[in-house]
Amino acid sequence: MCYKFVMSLIKDLSKEKKQIDVQIKKITKARLNDRTSSSWISLRALKKKKLALKDKIASIAKTH
Repeated sequence: MCYKFVMSLIKDLSKEKKQIDVQIKKITKARLNDRTSSSWISLRALKKKKLALKDKIASIAKTH
């Protein structure tokens, strides 16, 4: 039972990470023409969130 919960949690976090990857690609593409600081701030925030999710997935996978 616990194993299924952990795998489900990892799967959900991986999906969220992939969605963030897609958003990062879109912002990066838009940023080629739009060099405003707001686009840089949102890109940096998304990258931090992605890194946090990646660390969380790795720690969960390592403990189970």
